[in-house]
Amino acid sequence: MYIARPTIMLAIVGLLAESGIRWLPKHHDYIIISAIALFSIIITKINVSVEYLLFFLFIPIMVSIFYFQFKKLLYAVSCTAIDLFIFYVGDPSLQPAASAVDILTMTCILLIFSCVAFGVLARGREILIHLRTSYESNQELLVRTILMDKLAKTDALTETFNHMAYHEFMDHYVVQADNGRMNLHLAIIDIDDFKKVNDTYGHKAGDAVLKKMSTIIRSKVGANDIVARYGGEEFALIFTEKTFQEAYDTVEDIRKTAETTLHDVIQWKAVTISVGLSAYASGMGKDAFFVGADAAVYEAKRSGKNRTVLAKAGTVSAV
Repeated sequence: MYIARPTIMLAIVGLLAESGIRWLPKHHDYIIISAIALFSIIITKINVSVEYLLFFLFIPIMVSIFYFQFKKLLYAVSCTAIDLFIFYVGDPSLQPAASAVDILTMTCILLIFSCVAFGVLARGREILIHLRTSYESNQELLVRTILMDKLAKTDALTETFNHMAYHEFMDHYVVQADNGRMNLHLAIIDIDDFKKVNDTYGHKAGDAVLKKMSTIIRSKVGANDIVARYGGEEFALIFTEKTFQEAYDTVEDIRKTAETTLHDVIQWKAVTISVGLSAYASGMGKDAFFVGADAAVYEAKRSGKNRTVLAKAGTVSAV
């Protein structure tokens, strides 16, 4: 019975703690601290000793520190005080083993240890607040950097990427295409007779036409395609995942939509676009890639405008 009774009691406390954790998960930390306090009482009852008592009274306080909350530490200290009271007042067998001086000494030690624990938590919370402040500052700086980088790469009027961003993307994509990891196509879109729009209706109307055109283009491309304003009325489209036929169908859809879209700022007239489309060949290089698409645009304008011209292997063909 000397071993069986405490073992049964420990098992009961353990089962009750397990059930409490399952049924009251929000209070599992308090349940664990309470269970450990009960374990301390039961185990110490096996061998009434000041050394054992002091050791096991420490355990609930040590466990509560891991939760990093003052109220849980205070709860553990309260449980420890109750344990000490139960042992000294409720267990006559302890009184011969522990004098009043022993109990006073243990109480002082527990108070000192509790103060140290509170100090550890206080210092830990200071460090946590400092880390949180540093993290929030870093996050704010990161967001600001991202926004500044986006502003630096975005054309304010059309909300597309700008000339600088086009070259950054193209430098990266050409390397991927040379390594055979990307199917790369480039389309240059030029608005036909755009100078006449500015001269006839003013630059404000021209800006409105550019914004509408950029909206049309961005609505037709995929999420991984790049739209950049390359020049005044010229847009560059970088297709990274499409086949040549899919890229061609996309720019044709843009061209047909443009010729049927009426603009109120130019007396409800439409503007047309000329398109040059080029497929990247391994080893071609960024400059030759652009020259092919750009030459195709000039061919489209020379041969009547409002059309797409394909550039392949140094030659162009009108469609």
